[in-house]
Amino acid sequence: MSKQIRALMRGLQVIESMNQSDFPMSLNEIHKVTKLDRATLLRILQTLEDAGWVYRGLGDNCYRITYQIHELGLKVSTNDALAQLAVPVLEKLQGELVWPSDIAIYNGTSMEIVETTRKRTPFIINREIMGARPDMLQSAMGRAYVAFCPDREREAILYRLRNSDTKEGELARKETRVKALLNDIRNKGYAEREAGYWGNVGNYGGQVSAIAVPIMLMDEVQATMNLVWLTGTSDQVQIEEVYLPHLQRAAAEIANLLFDNQLY
Repeated sequence: MSKQIRALMRGLQVIESMNQSDFPMSLNEIHKVTKLDRATLLRILQTLEDAGWVYRGLGDNCYRITYQIHELGLKVSTNDALAQLAVPVLEKLQGELVWPSDIAIYNGTSMEIVETTRKRTPFIINREIMGARPDMLQSAMGRAYVAFCPDREREAILYRLRNSDTKEGELARKETRVKALLNDIRNKGYAEREAGYWGNVGNYGGQVSAIAVPIMLMDEVQATMNLVWLTGTSDQVQIEEVYLPHLQRAAAEIANLLFDNQLY
């Protein structure tokens, strides 16, 4: 009987543990499941990351299976694949503008942040943002999605919101205002958050400003991405002439990556 290659067996054990989890896993969570020594586990994860089998999220430092191993029949989240592809684009954008960015997908009820560069910026702007769910009609990312998604989907989102007993529902019932707001977003090419909104994604209130644009592919919004900065540090000219072009180029670059990797 041939002898087992222990290092390979340990690597496969790590992959299997991640495949069985419904969520990205921290180093400590993988350690608890596999019972592997932490130093050994770190070496395995680094090797898997170098080989392109695993990647570590910027926003939460948790490990995820990469989209490249779809062919092996392993479970990988499309959202994680999107986040992984976006990482170098987000890092480049943050290097250009300093301010952080988030990427969010629509999960059926709200937006959900799947990647961020907030921990990479010198500014402390609610860094624990991964998994947060910005509102559809108050956040910049939610508004960008609603404004640019197909008409039928937009009507379904607004219908659900109008029938909800929430602040967002109250806003959705102001149909004339919402229609004008969404038209303005489409004309400008970007969305801004509701003044003073922070919802469930931080406690900075009016101290934080944001704009967001859609990541479009096949005439559908695949995700939205924003740029966040401290209110008062930028004027409208800088926002529209500097921030917006960089953000739109980054969104287009991510859309091209999604197309190249057939993630749509």
